[in-house]
Amino acid sequence: LESKNAAGRVAIPCSAMAMGRWLFAVAVLATSSTAFLLPAGTGTSPRSVRRAEAAPQVFTSRVSCGLTGSSTVALGLAVAASIRRSLTQRRLRLAGKDIPRNKELAYALICSVYGIGKTTAFKICVDTSLDPHKIVAELTEEEELRLSDEIGKYVLENPLRRMTKANCKTLLEIKHRRGVRLQKGLPVRFQRSKTNNRNARKLNPGRI
Repeated sequence: LESKNAAGRVAIPCSAMAMGRWLFAVAVLATSSTAFLLPAGTGTSPRSVRRAEAAPQVFTSRVSCGLTGSSTVALGLAVAASIRRSLTQRRLRLAGKDIPRNKELAYALICSVYGIGKTTAFKICVDTSLDPHKIVAELTEEEELRLSDEIGKYVLENPLRRMTKANCKTLLEIKHRRGVRLQKGLPVRFQRSKTNNRNARKLNPGRI
């Protein structure tokens, strides 16, 4: 936000980069009981934003300190509340992991929680009557509770890792072919081992 000029106007740069600072300035001015009038001809449509970015201009608006009223206070409170909500959003933790809030629900579960794949993620969404393509940030508290209760029925994260490691150790103790090949760092499901077994050599010895 630019400083006042000689005519008592405030210059507001109309660009996408300055939008956050501009909204904060609106909240400050509104909550201090000053009427803020938007400049004529400025829109919020994508076409207007693209036109403003292509040809950056500086618009002016008049700040009148003589108008005070309930509408001005309400505007300031609404803008301040929206800014506060965007800065302090609820975190969603499931199975001890933070779920990203900008992804679709099913794919956020796949990316975040060990033990949930595509099939399990969509099954959880169906069992909880949730849209798998809904953005995580749009979930209500009641939907988050339902999701947490459903995920609690599965073995995930560290308990699942311990279970997998115990199963691999059991295969080695009974001298099963799969256990022996795990120890040697070889693929265990009849893949070729002359070439293309780099992941098996790297990962299988650590699974015992």
